[in-house]
Amino acid sequence: MGQTDSIKQYPFGRANAENDYRLFPDELEDDEQVFFHGTAEANLESIVGGGFKIQGALPSVSFAKTSAVPLRYACEARSPASPNGCVIAVRFGSVDRPGIARESFGLHVYTFDPQPVVIGYCIVPADYVFR
Repeated sequence: MGQTDSIKQYPFGRANAENDYRLFPDELEDDEQVFFHGTAEANLESIVGGGFKIQGALPSVSFAKTSAVPLRYACEARSPASPNGCVIAVRFGSVDRPGIARESFGLHVYTFDPQPVVIGYCIVPADYVFR
């Protein structure tokens, strides 16, 4: 049993031009404390279990105001080892604190103290073509 079992999985299939490629229900997409991050599905368990971590040469982790932006990143993160992508919905207690920079698209987070709460995720199938 994985750590994601207690977190709501939202079905893929909502992403289309009519809803601006939003993957989650409006109550999440329109909540000012909820942000979205795109990654490979293989990273989901470690994020849920250990939180977000800054890795490699990048100084921050990005989160978008709507799920349409990280949908692209979830698609780009797919690989033969992790053929599906994943968009993760998180809730921040406050985004007005040191270590978080607001941008037009969403947030750059430079420190994770405290971690945002993962409240849901959507698996982007390997056969979905991002356009």
